[in-house]
Amino acid sequence: MFTRIAHVCLNTTDLERSVAWYEKLGFGIRFRFTRKGSKYGVYMVVAEGTYVEIFEDPNLGPVVNNGISHFCLETDDLDATMAQLAERGVAFGPKKLGVDDTWQIWLEDPDGNRFEVQQYTATSAQLVGGTIEADW
Repeated sequence: MFTRIAHVCLNTTDLERSVAWYEKLGFGIRFRFTRKGSKYGVYMVVAEGTYVEIFEDPNLGPVVNNGISHFCLETDDLDATMAQLAERGVAFGPKKLGVDDTWQIWLEDPDGNRFEVQQYTATSAQLVGGTIEADW
């Protein structure tokens, strides 16, 4: 019935700041939204068929994750991704092997939205299945 998650939608207090930050990650703008003739949002390409949508709300309060707590981007080479992020001045947490046997790092955008970047291994639970004991 479904083929993939098409996009994740984020809110920001400053659209241009967020666009500039996500462009450092290599995201490109596919199209823009306006409301009453003024800038309102963007639809950014992560990879073909995968998008992040961002809307501006200057009155937005602090990020509260009561439901969806994060999103995750996949890479084929986490070390190369980390090097590119460092070159672009994007902070990220330490690389670690998760309990699912998948390499991961964590980032936080200017509005406090946390997300994960992961690289599968040959024994990642996402590929081989099984039961994993959460360590958090």
